[in-house]
Amino acid sequence: MWFKRKKGGNNRKERKDVEMIHVTVEDMRIAVNTYANQLDSDVSLRTIIKDNHEIDNEPLTDFLGGRPDRSFYMAKETFEIFEDPEYPKWIDLCQIACDQYFLETGEEPVLAGDPARKLNYLKVKDYLKEKPPFDLYLHSHDRMVTHRMPENK
Repeated sequence: MWFKRKKGGNNRKERKDVEMIHVTVEDMRIAVNTYANQLDSDVSLRTIIKDNHEIDNEPLTDFLGGRPDRSFYMAKETFEIFEDPEYPKWIDLCQIACDQYFLETGEEPVLAGDPARKLNYLKVKDYLKEKPPFDLYLHSHDRMVTHRMPENK
């Protein structure tokens, strides 16, 4: 039995009438969170993150009210959103390195007594090819890597 296939290949409908709008990082965070809340529990938020960490804007146009005028990037491990494409790459690499270090040693890769919990690159050097060009920190509650230095309380 032979089935006819529709020409065109891609089943996704392109929206040609979507207006390009100015979007801030905070606007994108709100749209991604709203989108994530309506996803089925068996669908990962990673489905909107391209291989180069760029966020696929197509599913977010309804939540944003248009198409963003520039690209945004998201870390696949921590889901943090950035305007700079380098940040999510480094955060993902370091998050994987920290997770591996913790699994093998049972310790967090930070210096004991460091209130900022700055990532100690000497401890994870075997899991990274090179040191990131900026400082990273380990969140105290969930061991997630972040570029934000914790505030002193």
